Amino acid sequence: MAEHKRKKRVTPYEKAVNYLSQIEYIDEMIGEKQDIIDSLRSSITGTSASTESERMQTSPKDRLGETCAKIVDLCEQLNKDIDSFVDMKAEVIQTIDQYVDDLKERRLLYLRYLKFIPIESCAKELHVSRRTAYNLHKAGIHKISNKFKDLHKIT
Repeated sequence: MAEHKRKKRVTPYEKAVNYLSQIEYIDEMIGEKQDIIDSLRSSITGTSASTESERMQTSPKDRLGETCAKIVDLCEQLNKDIDSFVDMKAEVIQTIDQYVDDLKERRLLYLRYLKFIPIESCAKELHVSRRTAYNLHKAGIHKISNKFKDLHKIT
């Protein structure tokens, strides 16, 4: 007998956190792709063209050409990711500005989700206690969760 797994219902609060956190994930993916490109580029510098005294390989595989093509493709993907990242960051800024009116809450959300700073460090930056920082974070996220409540009503 097949077990029926209940799909966990994601709360508007969790949706808001996921929405804000996606910027950091995209930033990490961009960094990982950049690392791959850098690695491929360094492998090219280790590949030299054959000289007259060396035997020429007549294999249809051109390792240097393939690597260059991969680099070009990855660079194109990376540029698309960067464009998406910039657009998403602008959208998140607009959302925070639209839903969060308290300036300390807003600044904490900027630091946490746009600069990827842990809440404990945000507390130091804002000159507040850790508890106050967590409360500001919670209040700001609750306000942004209204965006997802509003979207739920529309659909």
